[in-house]
Formats: sequence, C-alpha cells, structure tokens
Amino acid sequence: MTLSLQFFSLLLMVLSGVVVGAIIEGTRFVMNSFPKRTFVFKYSTALEIIIWILLGLGTFYILFQVRDGIWRIYDPLAQIVGILLYEQLFQPIFRFMGRVFLRMIIQPIWFIIRIIVTIIRKILRLIALILLTIVRPFRFIYKKMRHLALKKKPKFRYNKKYTKN
Repeated sequence: MTLSLQFFSLLLMVLSGVVVGAIIEGTRFVMNSFPKRTFVFKYSTALEIIIWILLGLGTFYILFQVRDGIWRIYDPLAQIVGILLYEQLFQPIFRFMGRVFLRMIIQPIWFIIRIIVTIIRKILRLIALILLTIVRPFRFIYKKMRHLALKKKPKFRYNKKYTKN
C-alpha cells in the first residue's frame, strides 16, 4: 500500500467522520422535533441505533472500496477526529445549510400540501352541504312516513248491524 493511498484513506475517514457527525445531529434534531406521542419520538433511541449501524456499514463500504476492506487502527481514530472537527468547525455551516434547506424547500412544499388539503376539504364540505340541502325535504317526508308506518293499525271488525243476513 502506497503512502498516498494511506493518506487518501485517512482523509476519507476524517471526511466520513464529518458526515457521520452531521447525519447524527440532523437525525437527533428531526427526532426531537416530532411530538412526544408519535412513533418516531417513542422509539428514537432504537432508530438512532439503526442509523449508527447503517453509518458503520457505510464506513466499511468506503474502506472496502478504497483498501479492499482492510481495517487499520487509525481508521476509528480518524473518524473520531472527523466528528470532533465537525463539532468545532463545520457545525455552524451545516446548521445554516439545514435552516436554508428547511426554509427554501421543506416549508414551501409543506405549505403547498396544506393548501391542497384545505381546498379539498372545503370542496367536500360544499358538496356535502349541497347534498344535505337537496335531501332535507325528502328526509322530512321519509321521517313522517316511517312514523306512520310504525303506528299500530286498528283492526277492522265486522259489525252485525251492517252485515246482510
């Protein structure tokens, strides 16, 4: 293994540490933004463990691509250096980029979705109001007829006075 390849793999491990730090912080931010009664908030620890496992698999994939999966003792140290580098230098930049992404992309999409849902709800309420207005007179007649249908009918008796013998 050449010295340039070792330096390149060390640089990749430091960069992967920076990415790991950003992903973990973003994950924690997203999970803490959910209401306390949701599935995501209740199982945030398990979800974070799953994300850590996936990040570990991603790190191994990087090592596999660069050095055929050969692991060196300085690889986890380089990742820790990358995470600390993220905490010290890149955290404000990533947070700023996250806020810009939230304001420029997520919030307008959420706003459009809410407008579409509101318009559909208003249209359905208008259709229901029109149908109820049309059906109301028939409903009144139906209730009166049903009431009459449920009354006991008097039995017809033949009276001897009115019959012919």
